[in-house]
Amino acid sequence: MAKNRREIDSEHKRQEILLAARQLLLAEGYDATSMSRLAKEAGVAPNTLYWYFKDKDELLIAILDELVAEALAEYLSVQAQSLDKQLLWLLDKFDAVPHVITTVHNRMNFAESIKTWHQRFHFMLESLVVNQLMLHGLKQEECVAAAKIATFVVEGLLSHHAGNACERETIAKFLISKIALK
Repeated sequence: MAKNRREIDSEHKRQEILLAARQLLLAEGYDATSMSRLAKEAGVAPNTLYWYFKDKDELLIAILDELVAEALAEYLSVQAQSLDKQLLWLLDKFDAVPHVITTVHNRMNFAESIKTWHQRFHFMLESLVVNQLMLHGLKQEECVAAAKIATFVVEGLLSHHAGNACERETIAKFLISKIALK
């Protein structure tokens, strides 16, 4: 069934709100972005936001979903590279959105929806790593453990803003050399 004008306008307005929210949240962070400020930036009345999103956490999840979809589309172009290059690409993607990582980890303690999103994200990320490691000849049970280790290393590097580009490259090569041995 074709969408009517009201559905199209509604989706367009939702996208405008998402764009404004994404710009503010990425630039200034979750806590610094109030819903009233977001409404002003989106050019809508504050209560209009709640027609499209239950709360700020639901808005954050919509932004996170967009970021992940964009990264997955881009990942197709790097998945044939070496595992350490893929790991460095992933670190670069996360570095581009520093407020997001901190926000997700902080909000998990207060919002079940964010905690659930984070768990799904980890599962997806670890599944990608498992698939890549299996292509390199590791057994599935080894791949699952290695994927968790890789995830912890990535989160550690990001959470502690550790390592310059050279140090990260050394860490990535070392990690991959240890977990991808046949």
